[in-house]
Amino acid sequence: MNLKIKLVLLALVVISISSYKQKEKLLTNSKSNQYSKFISEMKSKGITTGNILVYENGEIVFQSSDGLRSIDPIDSLSLDSQFRLASVSKQFTGVAIMKLKQAGSIDYDQRVKTILTDFPHDNITIKHLLHHTSGIADYIKIINKNFIPQESARRYILGNNEILKIFYDTNPKLNFQPGEKFEYSNTGYLVLASIVEKVSNQHFRDFLKDNIFDPIGMSNTTLYNYQEGDDSNMPDRVFGYKKRKKEYILNDYHLVNDVRGDGGIYSTLNDLYKWNMALINYKLLPKEYLDEAWSSGTLNNGKKTNYGFGWFLEDKSKPKAVSHAGGWVGFVTYLYNEIETKSGYIILTNNSTDNAFDFKNVIDSIRADVPYVLPKN
Repeated sequence: MNLKIKLVLLALVVISISSYKQKEKLLTNSKSNQYSKFISEMKSKGITTGNILVYENGEIVFQSSDGLRSIDPIDSLSLDSQFRLASVSKQFTGVAIMKLKQAGSIDYDQRVKTILTDFPHDNITIKHLLHHTSGIADYIKIINKNFIPQESARRYILGNNEILKIFYDTNPKLNFQPGEKFEYSNTGYLVLASIVEKVSNQHFRDFLKDNIFDPIGMSNTTLYNYQEGDDSNMPDRVFGYKKRKKEYILNDYHLVNDVRGDGGIYSTLNDLYKWNMALINYKLLPKEYLDEAWSSGTLNNGKKTNYGFGWFLEDKSKPKAVSHAGGWVGFVTYLYNEIETKSGYIILTNNSTDNAFDFKNVIDSIRADVPYVLPKN
């Protein structure tokens, strides 16, 4: 092949790559316009969409902020607003456990009672808790039945230590034998956080900061030490609320708002984008660890649970994706992360909405280049 032909072929390749990139850019811009159109349509219907971020091939292609951060005083959301993640927090707990495993401090098949010696069940392993197959009782039901306030006028805020004490004292029966069923369990992830604290000799808040948040630059993320009202140390904190007719009502407090492991983390769009990127680029853990975390749990009868170490596993065979939703007081949140394409999205709301999963469906439709259906009021 002579030099002239080689140069012509090279020019054709360059033109082809340039044309592909231009088409890709046009497609991205078109989708971004569709997301913006959707947000505007929601506003015209009087529906706020909270904070939304979409990324494709590792790059942010759209983000928006629409709604109220606080109702007293009235203050608008911004892209830097820190939302309560609710059960989206569970994936951080899963990674914390994996960090201990990586350090050689625990084993997934280790029995919980070998670490938390007062734990009443001797046949539950760490992996049972991670996969929601332990059969452990629901702590909220236990607290509702057994917690007796010493001061009737006081607003109590309970955390792991207080709840585990009641749990140990009451010694509730298992709902089923470990590994027999999949039953989503907040108690399981509370116990996992307490395991991290016992093994590391650190508060879970500090362990997360030192081992996850700081290493990947999640500077606006924290396991919040809950307090009611404004907090000068956290000026961008978002409050949950609901709207009844024309009245705004605070929907932020709960008796167990200081529980850690199953929830309690506050974060922002950009920090959660960093989180998803750090995971799929294997900055926090080696690929073999996350491959296991993103593999389904298995019941005693061999049936798959479609849940990993803090993530639901999407049914689609391609592309491989993990996700999780969260809901607590006024907050509804959702993270979707396509591992192989480095694409996904984040939805954070605080207005006690029933529409968050409608927003998800719209984003899915736009990403798939199919018409979307607007949520109803």
